[in-house]
Amino acid sequence: MYTLLMVLALLVSILLIAVVLIQPGKGDAATGLGALGGQFGTMMGMRRAADFIIKTTIVLAAVLLVISYAVNKLFLPEHGASERPRVEGAEAPVESTPPSAPAK
Repeated sequence: MYTLLMVLALLVSILLIAVVLIQPGKGDAATGLGALGGQFGTMMGMRRAADFIIKTTIVLAAVLLVISYAVNKLFLPEHGASERPRVEGAEAPVESTPPSAPAK
């Protein structure tokens, strides 16, 4: 499950990068949509194409946010959970009580 979510997050991230790079700048709206050379704009119309790309960016960002949250909630240990030893063969840290006050 963890591997599936991480692969999905990687694919969504790559798609998000591509969609952001395709978006035209504020002054480029009349010249076409970046690397697509205006083909995407002539198919749907420039305004509709730009709206579609903006909505796609928002959806991909939301999907990436949800996947990241799910991975953190499902697969990270809870706060205060005991840790495994960092070195193989080492003993786990022992919680000790603070020393008592010396007797007078």
